Amino acid sequence: MGASSTEGASGRGRPPRVTPERLQQAILEIEGEVPTIPGLARQLGVSVATVYTHVRGQEELRRLAADVVFDAWELPAPSPRRHWADWLLEYARDARRMIERYPAAHGSRPLAGGQLRYVDRVLRQLDDLGMSRNDAVYAFHQVTLLILGLGAQIEAIRREEASAGLELWGLLHDALASHPGELPALAGLEREGIPPLDTAFDELVWFTLTGIARRHGEVLPTEPPPASNASIAPKQPVPGLESDP
Repeated sequence: MGASSTEGASGRGRPPRVTPERLQQAILEIEGEVPTIPGLARQLGVSVATVYTHVRGQEELRRLAADVVFDAWELPAPSPRRHWADWLLEYARDARRMIERYPAAHGSRPLAGGQLRYVDRVLRQLDDLGMSRNDAVYAFHQVTLLILGLGAQIEAIRREEASAGLELWGLLHDALASHPGELPALAGLEREGIPPLDTAFDELVWFTLTGIARRHGEVLPTEPPPASNASIAPKQPVPGLESDP
């Protein structure tokens, strides 16, 4: 058993050749979880030992996965007529989807490898949209904090919903029922209604962008623009990408 049985899953004879491009593609095919050495071996149809000839361990694989995701992810399309706040809101929505789809992008080493190149792409886009460098860095930082914080909280709520078989309304109702009369503010919130989680995320990002605009005498619309229905997908893998030493 062992290596030969794993590699034989893709057919008799030679095992699949693992090129850098195929390795990147396999990483992008593993969604919703951080890739592991055994999981990557299954995705590639090769043995664990073969994967170890390309990555030295789980920590290096996580760094490589983060590099692949950040380098492959498309930013929203720029336009000379587009306002920077509109672009940043779409960027925030897309970046949140990226982290949900590829958790390896969350918690990667800051400003290293693919993440460094990703930040540079974002700042260049904001340059093209007319933002000063200082404002671009500030806006990127504030929006990123919201993505990581609120985005993670939203996903935790959704996992709890899936585990309990209830939506947020049901979870809140059960919590209030188990503490009768003890949580008047939350009881009021239940009566008034809780905005959808995606709406709450958009409104918090827009509130942040409105504050940045106000510093320069700009007034943004009260409500954020609606989300685009465009499909969000990563680019093709970048040939020759390697993990950081």
